[in-house]
Amino acid sequence: MRLARTVLIGTVAAALGIWWLGRAYDVESGRLVDFLLSSALLVVGCIALAALAGTLLGMVRRRHQTRMLGRAKQTPPCRNRRPPR
Repeated sequence: MRLARTVLIGTVAAALGIWWLGRAYDVESGRLVDFLLSSALLVVGCIALAALAGTLLGMVRRRHQTRMLGRAKQTPPCRNRRPPR
């Protein structure tokens, strides 16, 4: 819940900041909407890249763990060890 609230507040603050700068520098409202959409597209792109990287990392970890477990089961016992006393 906190993350959603933080994202919402950040989005509103960014939109208001872009709107305020547009008004301060006399930017047309159509161009201002284009800036807002461009910034939203940039944020969505970064989120998509992060999600893809996280998914790939999870897949690699899972595959590595299953390979290591499979190897541990297939390893023959060591015959050079002394038996416990």
